[in-house]
This record gives sequence, C-alpha cells and structure tokens, in this order.
Amino acid sequence: MEIVLIRHGKPSSANNPIVNAHGYTNWIRRYNFSDVAASSRPEIINPQYKTFYTISSDLKRAMHSADIYLNKTPEKIDPLFREMEIPRYKLPFQLKAWNWVYLSRLLWMLGFKGSFETFKQAKQRANIAADQLIEMTKKRGNLVLFGHGYMNRYIRKPLIQKGWVLKSKSNAYWGITKLEN
Repeated sequence: MEIVLIRHGKPSSANNPIVNAHGYTNWIRRYNFSDVAASSRPEIINPQYKTFYTISSDLKRAMHSADIYLNKTPEKIDPLFREMEIPRYKLPFQLKAWNWVYLSRLLWMLGFKGSFETFKQAKQRANIAADQLIEMTKKRGNLVLFGHGYMNRYIRKPLIQKGWVLKSKSNAYWGITKLEN
C-alpha cells in the first residue's frame, strides 16, 4: 500500500512585498484563494498516480495542483487536509510577507494564540488526517493527497509512528512524500 503526499505548486500570489500587519492579513487571504502560477509545473509526473484514489485539501491551490498533475478532479475534497494556519498577529512594524509567515509561525508554535487554530489543534487535526488516510487505503488502496507543506509534514509523522515506511520526502512546491505499508 502507498500513501503519496504531494505539496501544491507555487501559488500565483506567492510574491514577497513589504507589508504591515493589515497588509499581511490581506496577503494571506490572497494566498489562500490563489490558484497555481502558470509558471509552476511539476518537473516529473508519475503516471501511476492517475490510478490512485485522489484526495485534496479544499484550498484552491491544492485542487488546482491535482488538476494540473493528474488532469482530473480529486475523488475527495476535504477541509481536514487544509494547510495549518498561517497565523496573523498585529505587530507594529513592516516586514516582507514571507518574513511575517516565518515570524508568525514561530510565535504560533511557541503557543501565542489568536483568532485562528492553535498549533496544538493543528497537530491534532494532522493526526486525525493520518488516521483517515490509513482507513481510506484499507477501502480504496493506494492514494495520493494534494495538500500543503506544514500539513503534509505533520501528517507524515503519525503515519511513520503507525508503521508506514518513509520512502521519499520533499516539502518543496510539487514535492512528493511517499510512504509504504
């Protein structure tokens, strides 16, 4: 049995402007509703994955990635597999958007709260997602999930703890993590 986790392609809105806290919030909204940039395509496509049961996060960039990679709509689209939160804190300075992401994620992982999913809740959701993927392989066989960098990383951990063997991993855009049981 195989579970393949594919990170979405680079979003069309993945630019890096200098923004304040309000601008950062707007940047996140654009990022979350973005499709994949026309210049972002997978280097290699494994045609075997077209035969796998296909799942996607409900965020546009993941669904669009499935369509680009497999030329089909996923059989299952589920918000359970969305990216872990990109936290938003009202801090009194300007940074490049991606520096906001790194700083905010660090604060989030250290336990700073806001009006979004906590890091602890996100890890619990990843554990539930891993359990669901295992159950789906029992019913559907091999599967491929089009998801997100952080979420795929935290889904991978409980899969390994439950006996799945990591065969390859990549967190890059279009990165493929393959696990076997």
